[in-house]
Parts: sequence; structure tokens; C-alpha cells
Amino acid sequence: MSDEPATTKTAKGSSCRHMSRKPCCQGLYRLLFSTRERCTHALLAANVTLLLLGTTLFVVNISILSLDAGDALLQWAYVGMIIDGVVVLISGISGLVLTYSVWGDKGDAFLSSTTLPLPYLAIELTSLVLNALFTLANMALAIKVEINKVFSDDTQFVLEINYVLGFCIFLATLLAHISYHFLLNPRLESRYVATEVDIKTLENDKLMKLWGDQINAAYGTKYIGAWDGHGALSLMKAMKKAMTGGPDSPIPFTRGVVLRIDTKCEKSEMDMKKKQKSGQEDDAKLEPDKMEEGEGGSLAAVIFITVSERFDLASYVTGCCGSVLSSMFGASSCIPILTLRWGVVGFQWPFHGGIFLTRKSDKPIDDMSQVQRALVHWNRVSKTPCNVLMAPCYITQLDSYSFECSHFLNLEVGPSVIVDLRRYHGMEYKTFQRVALKKGNRRNHIGYFEKKGGTYTVSRQFQDFDAKHHEVHASLCGQTAQQRVGRGEARLICPVTPGIVKSLQDNHMKEFRRVFGIRVNGEAAGAAMLFEFPKSSLMTSDMQGLQHEIARPAHAYFAMLALTVELCLKERIDFLDFGPTTLDPKLDVGGRLIPTRTGYYTHSVVLRSFIKGGLDRFRQLNQEVEDRLKNEKKTEPTWAWAQPYVEIDFQHLTPALKKLYNVQPKLIPFPNPDAEDGKNSAKNNKNKKSKRSKKNKQKSPGKGGNPGKKTKKQLNKERAKQRR
Repeated sequence: MSDEPATTKTAKGSSCRHMSRKPCCQGLYRLLFSTRERCTHALLAANVTLLLLGTTLFVVNISILSLDAGDALLQWAYVGMIIDGVVVLISGISGLVLTYSVWGDKGDAFLSSTTLPLPYLAIELTSLVLNALFTLANMALAIKVEINKVFSDDTQFVLEINYVLGFCIFLATLLAHISYHFLLNPRLESRYVATEVDIKTLENDKLMKLWGDQINAAYGTKYIGAWDGHGALSLMKAMKKAMTGGPDSPIPFTRGVVLRIDTKCEKSEMDMKKKQKSGQEDDAKLEPDKMEEGEGGSLAAVIFITVSERFDLASYVTGCCGSVLSSMFGASSCIPILTLRWGVVGFQWPFHGGIFLTRKSDKPIDDMSQVQRALVHWNRVSKTPCNVLMAPCYITQLDSYSFECSHFLNLEVGPSVIVDLRRYHGMEYKTFQRVALKKGNRRNHIGYFEKKGGTYTVSRQFQDFDAKHHEVHASLCGQTAQQRVGRGEARLICPVTPGIVKSLQDNHMKEFRRVFGIRVNGEAAGAAMLFEFPKSSLMTSDMQGLQHEIARPAHAYFAMLALTVELCLKERIDFLDFGPTTLDPKLDVGGRLIPTRTGYYTHSVVLRSFIKGGLDRFRQLNQEVEDRLKNEKKTEPTWAWAQPYVEIDFQHLTPALKKLYNVQPKLIPFPNPDAEDGKNSAKNNKNKKSKRSKKNKQKSPGKGGNPGKKTKKQLNKERAKQRR
């Protein structure tokens, strides 16, 4: 990973390089912290200085301790500075060990760890607090001694030495802290710049068509996790209108942000000097005359971010204590101090990453990392930056292999469930069950649901399910969300409200969404939103809500899953994405597990540690299911959950990935057993006729039997082999 600013060539062939720093801090930053090597040198110098200062402080106060034994206050001041000296020595030694670790071969692993940097930060904080406390005490005593003239000049001199040394220790500790901060959070340069897009731009149909075509053409639309560019942009517009921020937003305290990522261009030296004199930030220009149209190779990516302005930390505290904290300091309280600004680089519904590249690069991973760095820079200079940026993605997408280069924390989360139907095109649902599912999962949930009085509606007109669909749908989703919270799960970042359902109905193009509603004996029992991406041949089932008292007796949830698979088979859709929750029922209807990774960016090392711990607990919930599938003794090659990866499943396939996931060259569809049965039966009838015609010619010895004729049992065995 290079520490130098990245360069690129524009369409005109000019080199573009940009350093976006505030002019007042630019000189100091470049002098001390512009590269990792300089940060390490500054950390080394600070810790050597702390060793010298701590030793001096300890020796001076030990030597004077016996001279002023009569005054208890002075004794406490000296003892305090001795303790401070010892803590400073420990801090300096720890800092030297840390510097050695950073300088070594495993420096990257150390800095990216969520736990190893914490002990040094704790020692550093303890040293700062003690140093400030005892330095101020010695300064106050020195002033008192000088006014009263009670003690000797030596006593006053030692007190003055103490607070001068204390002040120097404070400066050295501060330098060490800043150096360590920049090592943990390096300001990586990008060749791109991020600009926020307003709603008027998203309503420009001509521009959206151009951007959608660019997204589709960049890396294609056939890999796992690919979205149709036009559907993605339409969903961005609908979500942005539903997420306006503040308490009056259709989704309270949630804001949708759309960014365009463009190539930077270097300003002239005269412009840069003028900006520095006026104290303004040196932002990069976009390529001229192409900003509005997005042409000329300037546009590199489009990003959607769901910003939760009040992410409630109190909701993670269970029991009465959590309820009290949430009411006093949570998201809905008057003093929301237990909240964070949490940015999901993507969508909550469907749960998907929000980075869409608009052009293909010779170095795809580097290009994606440059886009992610531009996103981080936008967040850093924003008026209301997010405390955490979270970017989810599948392992088949580029995002997961560029997180480290952008200094995101790259963590594995629970897998998502996708029904891969490419090999089963042309099959009826019952045939799919027979071929793709093991025997225990071939239950007739649809028949049972209909027997219990269940009916379903799949329509692009939301009113076909219910006249007040947006209210009914939000109510059903609210009941499901409350049930999950009751089980100890965290609240949703973006809850389903009538406002977001109505925005999807009014602003999301009809060809990209459908409502799926079910009723039991005429009463609304469940609903889901089916998002469609035609060019990707993808459907997702999201925003699912159930009225469990009505739905559970009729097996409505299992019937919804099975009916969605049946719909996709009829329409020859390649992928059905069910999302990352409730794995078992989705696997039972033909799903397969796709590992999911999430990149987290935050300056706080403490937050990194908490995030890592939370994800470990979340993974434990799904680990049992994953282990069960890995240890499955009997596996048929046609079972849906056991299908291998093929080369077109990856946005960018490297030799290492091909070996790691045992990627097959190409996808081979399974033959339709129904068609095979028809062919086999015709062939058998023909054979029977020929045998009858030759019966008189082929006479067997003994009792006149025909040794060439096979029994019915043998024929059945041969047919079973042909089906397999």
C-alpha cells in the first residue's frame, strides 16, 4: 500500500494529483505525519523523550523526598510525581515496543488488529491523566511557596522543575498519541473526489439512463451480487425521497445520501496559493463541461449511503437497564448522548452494498480502493461526519478485496441465502423439489397453506393486496421487528414505516418492484416487497412482515418462501436473494449460503473492538447451520445448497480466489427429469415391440423362457439410474 498520493491520466492526458489539507495544518502534517515512515519516526522520538523525562522526574523527586519530610502536602506532591515518573517510564517502554512492532514485518497486522492497540492506548491515557493532575498540583504548590516564603529555595526550585517536566511530558505524550493515531488511521490519498448529488439530478431521466448503462457495461450483470444499474438508480431516488433526515422524515432521523465519484484534476499553482491565503480548503476540480452529463470518462462510480443520524447504542443493553438508558439517553430522548451517526454504504432494504462502478479498470481492486478512499475523505470533511461507515458485500464482489487498501476493517459476518436457479431452468416447482432438495425438505407447504384458507397476491399495483397497503405492510413488519427484539436481536438501522413503503410505490419504477401479500381466511397475515433487477435476472425478497398469530398455524412463512421460488422458476429468473436472516427455512426451499463480508471505517479503536465483538456474537448464531452443512454425510450433486462456484459468479476472479473457492470453469444446467422420463418411456415401448416381433425366433432352452428379457424390477432400476 503506497503512502504517496496516487496519480492518474485524464481523458486529455494530463496528470492529476491532489493533496486536500487545510492550509493552516498542511505544513505540520507534511513535516511529521504525511507518510507512515515519518509517523514511526515521530513515535520513536516521542517515546525516547518520555523515557528521559520519566527518569529525570523519578530521580529528582526521590532525592528531595527526605529533605522536606515535615510537610505532608509536599510529601504527597513528591510521591505523586514519583508515581507519574514510573507511569511515564512504562509508557515510554511500551511505546518503544510498539514502535518496533510497527516497524517489523507484521506491522500491518498489528495496526489492523482490533485488540492489540488497546493496551498502549490505556497506558497512554493513564499517563496523561496522572501527569495533568500532579503537574497542576505542583504548580499550585510552587505559587503558594513563592507567596508565603515558608520553605527553602531548593523546595521551590524542585516544584518548578516538576511542573516544567510535567508540561514537557504532556507535549511528548501528545506527540506520541498523534503519531499513533495517524498510524492507526492513515489519511490515504485518492485519485477520485466525491460530490453529493441532489434529488433533481436523480430525476434527470436522460442522465440516469446514461449512468445505468455505464454501471451495466462496467463489469456486467451476471456475477453474484450484481444489480441492474437502472434498477439501482431508481431505488436510490425512492430511498432518498423517503430519507430526508431529522424527526419529520418518513423514516425519522435517517438520511439518504447519493455520491458521484469523479476523477480529480490539479489546480494551477496560482489558484492553490490564492486558496491558501484565503484559508479555504483546496478541493479538486472535476473535469470541465462534463459534470452535469457524466460523460468524458470523469464519472468513476455512484454510491448510496443510508445515514442513521441517531444509531441507538442503548438498544444493545438488554433488560430494564437498557429500557431506562434508551428512554433517558437513546435515540428518542431529549439528551441522545448514547447515539452515533452510523453510515451504511448501501441499502437496508434490500441489504446490499451501495458502490456501483461505472467503468472497468485494468486494476479493479486498486480502482475500488481509490473509490473507497474518496468516500472516506468525503466523510472526513463533511459538516456532519459519520462515526462509523459500514460497507456490506458478498465475497464475489470487488469491495471485499479492497477494504484493507482503504484501511477499512474487513470482517466476516453471517452468510446470506441465495437460491441459484440457473441450473434448474425449465423445471416445474415439484420437479425442482425432487431434484434440488433432499427428501426431508420436499414438504408441500403451498398445499397446506391453501388448505388452511390461505390466498396470496403478487402484483405491481400495491392496492391489489390492500387499499391501505403502506400502513398494513408497515404494521406487519413492525410486529416482526418487535418479535426479533424480544429474542435479544438488535433493532434495525432503517425500520419499515408507511412513508418508505409509499415512497417505493410512488417513486420506484414499476418494472423493478412487486408486492407479495398473503391472507388467511381473508385477513392480512403477511407481506413482502419483491425487488427486481431484470438485466441481472435477480429478484430479492425483503421488508417481510408477518402477523404470527394468524400466519403460524397455516405455515404462511414457509409457503411465502416456496411461492417465491415457484414464481422465479416460472419466470426463468437466475437468482433469488433471501438475505442474511433465518437461514434454515430458506435453505430448506433451495437456498445456498454465500459468505458475506463487511468493511468498517472508524477512527476510534475502542469502537473497532466493540464492533468486532458484536460481529463475533452475531456469527455464533449462524455457525451451527454452517457447521451442519459442512458435516453433511450424504450429498447429491444436484442439491441446490451444494452447488459449486463458477467463473462468472465473481466480479473479478483472481487465481487465488479460484483456488480458495474451487471455482469451476462454467455452469452446466441439469437435465429436466420430466423430459428424460418421456424419452425413456418412448424408447422402452419401442424395445418392447421389437422384442415381441422376435419372440418366436428367440426360444430359450428348458421351459421356453426368454433369457434376454429383463424383469420389471430391473427396468425400474435402470430408469432410476438414468434419472440420476
